[in-house]
Amino acid sequence: MNVVGIDVGASAIKFGVYSDLGHEIHAAEEETVRSYAGLLVQLQDIAARAQRDHGVAALGVGVPGFISLDDRVIERSPNLRFLDGSPLEKDLAAAARLPLCVENDANAAALGEFLALSEPRPASFVHLTLGSGIGSGIILDGRIYRGAGGFAAELGHLLVNSQGRSCGCGNHGCAETESSAAGIVKSYQEFACSPLPLSSRDVFTLLQRGDEYARRAFQRAGVFLGVLFSQIVYALNPERISVGGGVAAAGEVLLASAREELARRVTAKAYAGTLIEPARLGNAAGMAGAAALARRMLPPGPTGPGRRSPHGPSSRPSGVGRP
Repeated sequence: MNVVGIDVGASAIKFGVYSDLGHEIHAAEEETVRSYAGLLVQLQDIAARAQRDHGVAALGVGVPGFISLDDRVIERSPNLRFLDGSPLEKDLAAAARLPLCVENDANAAALGEFLALSEPRPASFVHLTLGSGIGSGIILDGRIYRGAGGFAAELGHLLVNSQGRSCGCGNHGCAETESSAAGIVKSYQEFACSPLPLSSRDVFTLLQRGDEYARRAFQRAGVFLGVLFSQIVYALNPERISVGGGVAAAGEVLLASAREELARRVTAKAYAGTLIEPARLGNAAGMAGAAALARRMLPPGPTGPGRRSPHGPSSRPSGVGRP
């Protein structure tokens, strides 16, 4: 049975149809509607098209925000504020009439990246998505780690700069205010004393042309990413940290500074024990992870590898095993 995985971003929605073996059959992208009612219709339409054209039997959706385990409400979405307090899973289930689950987008991306790794997969794995913000997911023993209430793994909101900028979450100095696309643009504007609107891609283009302000902006982002790495290493000591998202396309321009800062802040053995590498799936990670969650909504059987709940056998979601 085919399933559809949807990755809702602040600017674009990416969605893909996957076979029961996890092979991508179809993928597309469209601009994100900027209202809750509009987004609900947009997602329903994507599901209907996928069901009509590809016979999908279940739907997985990754959305940015803190999702409560108890009532499945999106408590807060720093980059899509119209989702705050919304019961998206309940409303979309009623509209789409397909088995579905809604998951934090970074958790879905982490699961997608984890499943893309060769066996044996690491027992502890962290994935960071550097985009308009910083999403993150933690996979422990093959399962998404959500914490007691569903709010774990929001690593982009860890403090990295005590004198830092305000964040959409309500705090100041979060990692995503420094090492996200928006953070890089803000740094460039500050260094260049220029209020001109531009994107992180523009800043990267300037970097490639030898612009000193662009170099400083990416170096600053890398240093604070290294500060975040050090907190992750000392808190979790993971075997592997994967870094993806649009900003991560800068590659070693960003990661070299981050590794240098990490090495400065942690012990040599702690540094050596964690492999830091670019993500494998790129922008497809969220879709792939959401599709893996959707497969777990299918009934067990020869063509249904999953089970009714994507969260485990209990009514309280606790993790996602390997589909």
